[in-house]
Amino acid sequence: MDIIETIDLKHRPFLVERFRQMHLNISDYTFANIYLFRNVSRYKILTKDCGTFISAYNRQDQNYIMPLDNPQACSPDTLRHLLNECNFFFPIPEEWMPFFPENEFCISFCDSESDYIYLTENMASFAGKQYTRHRNHLNQFFGAYRPSTQRLDVTNSRDAMTILQHWQEESVVSASKTDFAVCAEALQNFSELALWGIIYYIENKPAGFIVGEALNSEMFCLHFAKASKNYHGIYEFMFNDAAIKLQSQYKYVNLEEDMGNKNLRRTKSSYGPDRILKKYRVSLRVGVQ
Repeated sequence: MDIIETIDLKHRPFLVERFRQMHLNISDYTFANIYLFRNVSRYKILTKDCGTFISAYNRQDQNYIMPLDNPQACSPDTLRHLLNECNFFFPIPEEWMPFFPENEFCISFCDSESDYIYLTENMASFAGKQYTRHRNHLNQFFGAYRPSTQRLDVTNSRDAMTILQHWQEESVVSASKTDFAVCAEALQNFSELALWGIIYYIENKPAGFIVGEALNSEMFCLHFAKASKNYHGIYEFMFNDAAIKLQSQYKYVNLEEDMGNKNLRRTKSSYGPDRILKKYRVSLRVGVQ
């Protein structure tokens, strides 16, 4: 019998352990992303006889299934049954492709859903031609400001919320069309979600923050980076500083997808990603039952 559950904080131990065992580099497979976007993506845990899955909906209102284990654990009949109930499996890593023979399944991907992966040491050094513009902005920032940093926690979360509210006020779109509410909930549940973050001050005024979590033993995933536009070069500074702090523990930094936003794509591409990680969609071929 199928069991369907709404995502809640009580599911954190189970999902964190499952994601740890999967050891994937895909940013979708973190508890914070699942929990914080539970209403946007309508995430639900779906338990079947062969294993556990997450049912979700994308921005095009298409229903998809996130496997929480290697698909080999399920019989071909179960996989086909699942795909008859939804549009596709997603996000599927390239290493799982052999479990979906091309004569039965259609494989596709969308560039806007791909993750941007960076070598942490490159982000920490800003060395090389790729980073010329970012180094210039960083030098201009240090020439104008004397920033200070603190680990983000309950003692300064109100300052982070002030930054987020100011960031939203500077935005050209309404809060309903940004990640304001999701980011605010991340700050409110920072400890419960076991997030890591840094808050930045300029002349003792809260100016920016970065929030993320470990994706696996080699990769750190940055979920949010918010700052005031008043401080030229502050984003270069935050990315560089966070990478410096993370490089002793993580080889890679994942800045997630660009969601088809041209400005985000341009910005993330400018930091010289080590690779663009494709997230595959897997659906049944027409006529296959």
